[in-house]
Amino acid sequence: MELEIRNIHHSFSGDPVMKDMNLFLKKREFVSLIGPSGCGKSTLFNFIAGLEIPDSGTIYHVGKDITGKRGHSSYMMQKDLLFPWRTVLENVLLGPSITKQHTDKIKEEALSLFPLFGLDGYEDYYPTVLSGGMKQRAALLRTFLHNKELMLLDEPFGALDALTREKMHDWLLQVWSQMQRTVLFITHSIDEAIFLSDRIYVLSPRPATVLLELEVTLPRPRKKDMAVSPEYLKLKEELMMALYQD
Repeated sequence: MELEIRNIHHSFSGDPVMKDMNLFLKKREFVSLIGPSGCGKSTLFNFIAGLEIPDSGTIYHVGKDITGKRGHSSYMMQKDLLFPWRTVLENVLLGPSITKQHTDKIKEEALSLFPLFGLDGYEDYYPTVLSGGMKQRAALLRTFLHNKELMLLDEPFGALDALTREKMHDWLLQVWSQMQRTVLFITHSIDEAIFLSDRIYVLSPRPATVLLELEVTLPRPRKKDMAVSPEYLKLKEELMMALYQD
């Protein structure tokens, strides 16, 4: 397994926020988390990234206990977090420049990926000239360049308009199919979860636990017209029943 979350329990100031959380990701799998706002999805990401430590339970990466340890995943938060005074290329290379890695080699790799990420020709521009979708693609390129097998994507398309968001879905699946990382993806959109994922976990309100684990058996590559197929609608109904149960 690429990632295993076992029996995570956590409270904030005595208020339980997570209870008996268990989930897993296989190598090169795309898995989504969906649940009510405030149920602890981002907190779970912080545990996986080693930014916070749960009260109890264990997080395993490729069989090793990484609870409270950093450096095993790349993490993209909800906002693009691009610095307006840095060029797009400088923003993409921010991680290597801070850690003083071999930036010439990574710069060459980054430049080779600009066309795939739809940013070719914008290397020396500043983020103010980029559209919302382009800013997210730049932030995702920066995340890919961390060269971690496990990627944590926290609602990366949540602030985009509906049309741009749909285009980003197609683009992300294209990039994922070529680069084959393991992805854990947070979303509030049932349709987004179905279209992108191999499996979906539905989380309960606080204290968060897994209500449903659902395998998405739709064939790849995914097409938008799948949204009217009986199989798609059945998956959507199961997710809605789990999310909106009394």
